[in-house]
Amino acid sequence: MKATKKWLSGLGIMALGLVLASCGTQTHSKSKASNKTLTVTASQAIATADPNKADDVVSEAAIAQFMEGLYTTNTKGKVIPAIATKVVKPTNGGKRYTFTLRHNAKWSNGQKVTAADFVYAFQRQVDPTTKSQEIGHLTEVQNATAITAGKKPVKSLGIKALGKYKLQITLSQKTPYFNYRLATELYPLNPTFTQKYGNKYGTTAAKTLSNGPYMLKDWDGTSDTWKYVKNPNYYDQKNVHINNIKVETVKTNSTAQNLFESKAVQVTQVTGTQVADAKQGALKKELTVTKLNQLYFMPWNTRRSATKNVDLRRAVSYALDRQSLIKNVLKDGSLAATSLVPTGNTKNPSTGQDFNQDTGDLYPYSPTKAKTYWEKAQASLGKKTLALQLLTSDDDVNKSVAEYIQAAIEKHLDGVKVNVKSVPLTNEISTLSKGNFDFATLSWSSDFQDPIDFLNKASVTNSVDFGKFQDASYEKLIATITAGDQTKTARYQSMQQAAKLVAEQQGVTPLYQTAAAHLISNKVGGVHFTLLRDALYRYAYWK
Repeated sequence: MKATKKWLSGLGIMALGLVLASCGTQTHSKSKASNKTLTVTASQAIATADPNKADDVVSEAAIAQFMEGLYTTNTKGKVIPAIATKVVKPTNGGKRYTFTLRHNAKWSNGQKVTAADFVYAFQRQVDPTTKSQEIGHLTEVQNATAITAGKKPVKSLGIKALGKYKLQITLSQKTPYFNYRLATELYPLNPTFTQKYGNKYGTTAAKTLSNGPYMLKDWDGTSDTWKYVKNPNYYDQKNVHINNIKVETVKTNSTAQNLFESKAVQVTQVTGTQVADAKQGALKKELTVTKLNQLYFMPWNTRRSATKNVDLRRAVSYALDRQSLIKNVLKDGSLAATSLVPTGNTKNPSTGQDFNQDTGDLYPYSPTKAKTYWEKAQASLGKKTLALQLLTSDDDVNKSVAEYIQAAIEKHLDGVKVNVKSVPLTNEISTLSKGNFDFATLSWSSDFQDPIDFLNKASVTNSVDFGKFQDASYEKLIATITAGDQTKTARYQSMQQAAKLVAEQQGVTPLYQTAAAHLISNKVGGVHFTLLRDALYRYAYWK
């Protein structure tokens, strides 16, 4: 696990409607319409506005509104320049990035955004005294790991200002997905403003400084509502078409849908049966469903004799009809998992075919094979019956999925009894960390598109290795993939091998790829959804 990722519960995982657009492509600015407030919903309140510390999807979705890094993404999720003048090609074997920054980028207080602001922010994030939960954002930068471990000084981090508008970043190894880090995870900070508030930076709107399209307003650190107000100092402010955005925290999707239908909000999320109903009803034309770079899977505790048994794990996987799960339980546009990598995450560099088209369905439903492998497990375990506990978080979606898994196992594996234990997500993670479980359901959301961030969920290199699955051949593949020495084609082939090996050994067992379903008012344009990230309202406009 990279420390950059988020563990997510099943209900309301996406904070806001997604708005992604490339710079300067819209021409829908209308003076009257721009002053009309756009109202959207969030599933929970902002935890922090400090980009060095945010580790939940709602806070990061908010930060993306009022902060901008070297790169950003366009309507299709492609990386494009932002504070940097262009997307650069790395040198020194793919390990060194040298950027020229735009001269007209400013903070909302009017000060220039400079290379020193990036150096300060990156160093602050890896500094152990900052106590950032997101140090993984910078894992690949030279000396980052040693610094966070207290073994090297902060100033040894592989980033330096070569001038006021010239920045250089040096990585410890070639990292194919580093551009995504720069587009979605890493931001500058104004040293003077940030140091003024110290650890209190980002705890309220007044203690937060913006360099992006909007400024954060009316947030006192605990508010259930807040605003994004157009930043007059933003370099491309003429192409920001809506001046004011209000965010309301709505914790139940039925309430969110009622607000949408009454036209009190213009962008909100729906789940489960709401999606199915919307597809058939009056809201059909205002519904958008987008697959996400997020996967639900089951970790197995291989320190316990029963769940260490590979034949038992295979039997359980074959007992699960994932197509039935998404169609009859989730009903929200989610996709049945066919590998440990989400569909749309990566393409074959030679053919352009999706990663999962090349793997084929590695997790098919087969009651016959489920029975066969359960009989093998019974023989090797020396027992005819087995009691297992399935640990899950206590939201409605996870409870429903757990009940489905329980029923499928007990139906197809005669003699297996499954007890479901549902607890708050924080308690679940704590229990998993202590190893007090048989198997569990979890989701993993990645901020960048590369299979390694999902494949390493079954690797000892995963910093939160709950299941302790170990396979020498698999670890060799993971080491090869992460070394940065392979060609694109060779690396892709290694990742294909890893996906097939983890499926054969059931190191972890994938369930489904999530999708986000949003209702977007037909009065609003420029709202687009991609696999990768949350809302960017910079190009939304009133029709």
